[in-house]
Amino acid sequence: MSESAPMGKRERQRLIQTVVQQHEVPTQRDLVSALSALGCDVTQATVSRDVRELDLQKVRTHLGGAKYVLSSRERPKDPERALRRVMRDFARSTTVAQQLVVVRCEIGTASTVARQIDNLNHVNVAGTVAGDNTFIIIAGDRDKAQSIKRFLDRLQEA
Repeated sequence: MSESAPMGKRERQRLIQTVVQQHEVPTQRDLVSALSALGCDVTQATVSRDVRELDLQKVRTHLGGAKYVLSSRERPKDPERALRRVMRDFARSTTVAQQLVVVRCEIGTASTVARQIDNLNHVNVAGTVAGDNTFIIIAGDRDKAQSIKRFLDRLQEA
């Protein structure tokens, strides 16, 4: 039996775009499985980089779940508008703990919301750290964290 040559980055990313267009892919883990079924063995870390480089976005399905879609690049990017959309769709609560803002989200969507916050380049945000359904925003102090929370709450309610 001969082994096939490893798939190159460009070819793999084209395959990812095709999979996302033809199937509802809710998580990176599901994307890894779909690629594996097509003969492209790849790690979740590689898929994570590909998702970021391809600027794939998570949106709500008609049944209320989440799925990856190709970014609509022809629209000018408005980071605050994009954050408002993902906050309304995926964020469930925000809490301040010292200089941290803890944001709870729908399962599998925390990194999507955190990325939109990072895209803002907000003066009070030192950085974000995301898990599966929760992420934290690191602020300089408690007052800045409270300010960020109020900003996020306004966006979510808008």
